[in-house]
Amino acid sequence: METKLKTEKVMLKKEKLSVNIEQIVENDMSLPDYYGDIVKILGCASRTNIYSASVTGDKTVIDGCIMIRTLYVNSDAKTEVFECSYPFNRSVDIKDSAEGDIVSVTAVSEQITCRAVNQRRADIRGSVSLKVSVKGVSECNIITDASEENCHTLKSVAEGSFLIGSISKSYTVSSSADAASNVKNAKLYRIAALPAVNEVKTIKNKMMIKGGINVDAVFIDDAGNFITQSINLPLNQISDMEGIDEDSKCCVSLTVQSIDARISADTPQSGSGIEVTAIVSADIDAYKKNTVEIITEAYSPSCELICTQNTVPCVSSIQAVNENYTVTSSMDFSSGKVKSIADTSVKRIRYTVHSEGRDIVCKGNIHFGLIAESENNERLYFERIADFEYKKQLGNDIAAFDFCPQINVSAVSSSVNGNSEASVTTELHIDGFIKILENYEAVTFIEKGREKEKNFSDAVITVYFASGGERLWDIAKRRGTSVELIKEMNDISEDVLSDDRMLIFPLE
Repeated sequence: METKLKTEKVMLKKEKLSVNIEQIVENDMSLPDYYGDIVKILGCASRTNIYSASVTGDKTVIDGCIMIRTLYVNSDAKTEVFECSYPFNRSVDIKDSAEGDIVSVTAVSEQITCRAVNQRRADIRGSVSLKVSVKGVSECNIITDASEENCHTLKSVAEGSFLIGSISKSYTVSSSADAASNVKNAKLYRIAALPAVNEVKTIKNKMMIKGGINVDAVFIDDAGNFITQSINLPLNQISDMEGIDEDSKCCVSLTVQSIDARISADTPQSGSGIEVTAIVSADIDAYKKNTVEIITEAYSPSCELICTQNTVPCVSSIQAVNENYTVTSSMDFSSGKVKSIADTSVKRIRYTVHSEGRDIVCKGNIHFGLIAESENNERLYFERIADFEYKKQLGNDIAAFDFCPQINVSAVSSSVNGNSEASVTTELHIDGFIKILENYEAVTFIEKGREKEKNFSDAVITVYFASGGERLWDIAKRRGTSVELIKEMNDISEDVLSDDRMLIFPLE
């Protein structure tokens, strides 16, 4: 039967691995001689840099570093920051690995704490959660027609966008900017990056990505003031991608895997500057519109058929999401009176995605770290959590979808409302693609089995009392006939019976 089958190739993307790895941080921090003594620790900022993530043999190997910058008050009542780093290398076993598997790693600091042991040492404890995902792309031959005699097939037409390619690329980008005069002798406390794709163009087997990374670097100067400097890293990349052309739709998701900034020394020609280098990962899925006739079921009255099926996703619509969402929350400082907020940072964002009728809902919370100044000019550190819920309404009820948004902070501000309360406004940037899916169970292989025993009878026709709601396909399959014959002999056109009725049809 194989020689009379018509097939068409479709591309499938399946998750091979999804696991969370806990990376423990346990170390002592000893201050160099040129740092002041620790009087009080205010808090710490951490960032996990992923330098590489790849599949090697039967393992996924991740190489990275956890950067921790501790903020403390010294014996001169000044605020200082001290940086330490913790390199790591982790591996995870993976089954059925193949060349071209796509690895993505997202790092979230679960809890990093820093406790003073004495005036020169601090104890750092915490953990970082590494979410590791490995996806593989493969081709699948679906059967579109089976012309073998006495083989009956149930077909469905899939019309929409089909995956034609999926790749992951890493780019190293860098840029520099003139440093403000008060940044010259400052030290980096924390750094945040907001990636953005502005334009994607495709031609035959090539794709151009234009965008950038907006970087906010927060420094501490000699007087203990927080200074924010913004730098833009332009991104202009051309990548090869086989199979795409001008009619392809490319969904590009950017993730900043690693970023660092340093203040360069003064030169005779110019003052000091800030140099920023980042590693950006681009996950790219390419789609193309097509109409494919799919065989979803097959049977033969004369022999058993061995059929293999596979789920084929068809994307009925793709909607880009690229918008800001404002979260306003109140923070209570019941432990003491504050007169101002010196610094507000977002330590982590957690969220889940689900559908409610016509809405895609992202629901989660934002974990803040706040450094406040009391009425007697003492600096205090607080951590607070605010909930948020973002909804994106679509045109119709949502049955199946795929949406993995990137949620980053584009701006955060705070103000004191009273002696024990502050208002925090956070501008979240939500970026991604909502893909509305329709999944088809497609037959990918048909093979003849043993011949069925014939039921010898003098009867020429069969009488069957059918119930409303039954599919003619199921009746024909059980009774060893065809849907066409049942329709012809009973003068009906519907595929699913609307009410109870008696059917007659010949025995094949």
